[in-house]
Amino acid sequence: MLPCREGIRQMLKILTKISEGKGREGDIELLEELGQTTRDASLCALGGTAPNPVLNTICYFRDEYEAHIKEKRCPAYVCKDLISYYIDPDKCQACLSCLRKCPSEAIAGGKNRIHVIDQDKCIKCGTCLEVCPSRFRAVKKISGEPVPPPIPEEARIIVRERKKK
Repeated sequence: MLPCREGIRQMLKILTKISEGKGREGDIELLEELGQTTRDASLCALGGTAPNPVLNTICYFRDEYEAHIKEKRCPAYVCKDLISYYIDPDKCQACLSCLRKCPSEAIAGGKNRIHVIDQDKCIKCGTCLEVCPSRFRAVKKISGEPVPPPIPEEARIIVRERKKK
């Protein structure tokens, strides 16, 4: 087995675990060691340069790697396993945009009813965030914080009544 192939494969496994929120203490140092060893021991240009993006991001964004490992959160909001989508009940206008476009039918609600995302059904595609009208900004992307509990059906205020108050 060539050092570049095995080194890059091992680096990918560690990076994948980190992005899934399964990283452990020492993974950053192991990535650095694997990257430097792969770069130094490789006989081809690919093996000599492939570790550079990982080594550079560790150098300049180490705090983000640490957030993934220690806090199980993604500061960039891109790691699907570490993010959630949430509809702010104070901002939801029950316009039905998110409910109609959700490919996994994870959004419950109805006309004039506050919408709620079922976190078990959500595939984290971001469609709800994209289609929520910018004037409402009701859909939020969160990471590293607990998703607020869903509003019980009987407590979902009819939007029209809320506006009257």
